[in-house]
Amino acid sequence: MKKSIVQDVIPPRRTIRNVELPNRPKHIERPVQPVIDIKKADSEPDFEVSDKTYRYEYDEPVKHSKKTFYFAIGVLILAVVFGVSAFFKSAEIKITPRSQILHLDELFKANKDTSAPNDLGFQIVTTSKDIEKTVSATDEQNVQKKATGKIIVYNNFSTETQRLIATTRFETPEGLIFRAIDAVNVPGIQQKNGKPVAGSAEVTVEADKPGGEYNIGMKDFTVVGFKGTTKYSKIYARSKTEMTGGFSGVQKVVSSTDLAKFDSELTQELKDALSRDIISQIPENYVLYEESIQHKLEPTAQVYINSNNSAEPNSAILRKKGSISAIIFDKGTLTRMIVSKTLPDLTDDLIKIVNLDSLVFSIPAESTFDQNTSTVLNFSLKGEVNLVWVFDENKLETELLGLSKRDAVTVISSYENIIKEANIKTRPFWNTKIPNDPGKVALINTLESQ
Repeated sequence: MKKSIVQDVIPPRRTIRNVELPNRPKHIERPVQPVIDIKKADSEPDFEVSDKTYRYEYDEPVKHSKKTFYFAIGVLILAVVFGVSAFFKSAEIKITPRSQILHLDELFKANKDTSAPNDLGFQIVTTSKDIEKTVSATDEQNVQKKATGKIIVYNNFSTETQRLIATTRFETPEGLIFRAIDAVNVPGIQQKNGKPVAGSAEVTVEADKPGGEYNIGMKDFTVVGFKGTTKYSKIYARSKTEMTGGFSGVQKVVSSTDLAKFDSELTQELKDALSRDIISQIPENYVLYEESIQHKLEPTAQVYINSNNSAEPNSAILRKKGSISAIIFDKGTLTRMIVSKTLPDLTDDLIKIVNLDSLVFSIPAESTFDQNTSTVLNFSLKGEVNLVWVFDENKLETELLGLSKRDAVTVISSYENIIKEANIKTRPFWNTKIPNDPGKVALINTLESQ
């Protein structure tokens, strides 16, 4: 068999170096401007490319996946969100304590100003006030009115008390006489800071006679009865107020019809004002029952206006004075007494009555109790009593700090006789622990927040 000429020739090894490249147009170098962002051209290349070409790794840059980039950004955002959320961790713990409503209709006994721990005590509080109103004076009346005022009597005579009887005369430098309405005891000389100081006492005086000439300002007074004795210069008086109200003659007065009308208005206004004043004075830990309030009101007095000197010559001032007194009890002691009668089996539980001041207080009709003199008070209380069990909120909050919700529920369950239910909310939503910082924990007593 005839051999081919090329059979004995070893074909050359196919390599990249021996690949025949297609003819390409001569490359023309053109000046180009450097660009930062190279975009793929939309137009076709300026030269032809044969179908058979090879692509090498170094022909184009490696492109990273956009998914990887977006995933990294997402992880970073989540990390920031969780980090910030961790800084703002908080917890809200709502506690509903045990409560019970019972009917009360019981008698109690209290002693005045007692200090015994197991005794119920009571106190009497008082206050006074006066109000006035300017009204029209349409009637005429012959008025004889003496001026009145207050003076302070000084005893610089001896260390012994000097008693002055009612109607003792005091004289001004002008010779006007005023008399003491009540008797007064003036203390003797006292030592203060190593120096002798005259004793003093206040007394109300009225003019010896009616008339406007006794309406005077601040004056010095001597005691007429001591004239010619060594006491005359040592026992004396000085004005505390001006002398006012003196009048003699025909004067415009309020008619009886108007007086009755205004007296009723002033009476109600004064009672309301006295009640507001006494309630504002009651300490927070004491309770006052309106049924124990007593008013003492003086008759309405007319203070006449001098028609010659007044801008309202046909007017008069109606003035009414009064006082109020009431019984008060310590809330804690009274609550213990009520609980001992309604729930006698409870001894150690701490309970409060949230509607203590709404109970109906009364003193039996046959009682001879007098607020001024009595030391024992028998009374009754009636109504629906709202009992609420008390727990130490600060102690419980401290016990719950840093615990998981599960552990917190276990701690709260140890208060089963005091706490009815509890609800714990933590923030953010993925947080399941109560923060250690008390400032980030809010413990709310639901019955107190209502």
